[in-house]
Amino acid sequence: MEKDNRAIFLDRDGVLNALIYRPEEDLWDSPYSLQEFRILFGVATAVRRIKELGFLAVVVSNQPGVAKGKFPVQALESLDNQLSLELAKQDTYLDGIYYCFHHPEGIIQQYQGICDCRKPKPGLLIQAAQEHQIDLDSSYLIGDRLVDIEAGLTAGCKSILVKQPPGSPDPAGQLIKPTGKTEDLTEAVQLIETLEGLRWKSS
Repeated sequence: MEKDNRAIFLDRDGVLNALIYRPEEDLWDSPYSLQEFRILFGVATAVRRIKELGFLAVVVSNQPGVAKGKFPVQALESLDNQLSLELAKQDTYLDGIYYCFHHPEGIIQQYQGICDCRKPKPGLLIQAAQEHQIDLDSSYLIGDRLVDIEAGLTAGCKSILVKQPPGSPDPAGQLIKPTGKTEDLTEAVQLIETLEGLRWKSS
């Protein structure tokens, strides 16, 4: 089957919605509940731009909190619904959401161990490409961690790093090099327009 669609793959936490600081673990993490979920400023407009440019908008996100017993798979449904509602207010939507629930240190047996979908492996992108006939070589990934960038580059996508959480490794000292770096999703979509030779249009 001919793969004639292009996509912009989006990490979720830190790109579409705010991260939550867990002081007991001293880390920035995914929201565990609807009460913690907050979409970031400008996200809906940026997703609408993605659609206007002719790309599919596809979420690819590690959610190891499921494997670690921090929240059930069902909790993600309410977060997905809230995200969809927020995007619908700006007349836009996502074309797909793909999660990896696994973690090598998981306590939920079903999601223990090594998998092919946990980024930095490209499994989620490959699955999405197969299901949506996506040409990975002409697609992009936007993420806030180097594992996102590695997954995108391994899959053949150009990959853009948005502002990383505090304490993240400096990408300048890493072997994995993003195609570009921006402050947020809005700037990342603007960069893609530039790379594609297009012009950012005001609303």
